[in-house]
Amino acid sequence: MSEFEFTKMHGAGNDFIIIDDMKLAFEESPEMIAALCEFHRGIGADGLILLRPSEGFDFEMKYFNSDGSEAEMCGNGARCAAMFACDRGIAGERLTFSTGAGPVSAEVIGAYVKIGLEPVHGIRLGIELPGGATAGFAVSGVPHSAIIVDDVRSWERERFIETARVIRFDPVFEPAGTNVNIVTVDSPQSLAYRTYERGVEDETLACGTGAVGVSVIAAHMGLVSPPVKCETSGGDILETGFELTGDGAKRCTLTGPAKVVFRGIADLSWYLSS
Repeated sequence: MSEFEFTKMHGAGNDFIIIDDMKLAFEESPEMIAALCEFHRGIGADGLILLRPSEGFDFEMKYFNSDGSEAEMCGNGARCAAMFACDRGIAGERLTFSTGAGPVSAEVIGAYVKIGLEPVHGIRLGIELPGGATAGFAVSGVPHSAIIVDDVRSWERERFIETARVIRFDPVFEPAGTNVNIVTVDSPQSLAYRTYERGVEDETLACGTGAVGVSVIAAHMGLVSPPVKCETSGGDILETGFELTGDGAKRCTLTGPAKVVFRGIADLSWYLSS
């Protein structure tokens, strides 16, 4: 297959290549996905999503990071997948699909999508890091660490990237590593956060599982309570809901925008002949 249809979408600035693969015609490889997600020579995206058949569900969401590695889950990607499936007639406005992190329920509400996520677990607080900083940690579909700072908005990008790359591979987070978030609590029900994502190996404009993870970590620290409005790097607002448990949180939800950017046909002859 040298050509295929795709849709480019973003959820709060977190952008994805989405492919209807319900007929199982797309033969992916890590190298191909990385090439498609590359901004200068490919389509460009933070990740790629395939929608495939899944018994007992409306579909399966198969998610790949921009480096071609497969990940269990992506919150904003899941919201875009739900909107895409509704638009394509694969599912209705209320749907349930499978992911590597477990089932996801979703509701399409106009230009917004609300998803229900698997429980957050593995909460740890007061983790000592190089330089004297301390972090909280939780698994929200994927692992997330969070460092509370005075003013996340004032951090220069270079400073954040340099700090995050050290923490992302810190031995305390082995073997999977961690997504790295810096967080400023604005009020008991609002915060601002920035995320350095594994697989992308860079800061992204938003991270859905990150919004849930940092909200739960901050709530366990007694700093916020749900619902929590989370301001992303790109200035969008994602709203999280949850009920705290001793190990994390249950009945987790994530609500935010999901938008189509463009649709097209990708010709892989340039990649296959290289």
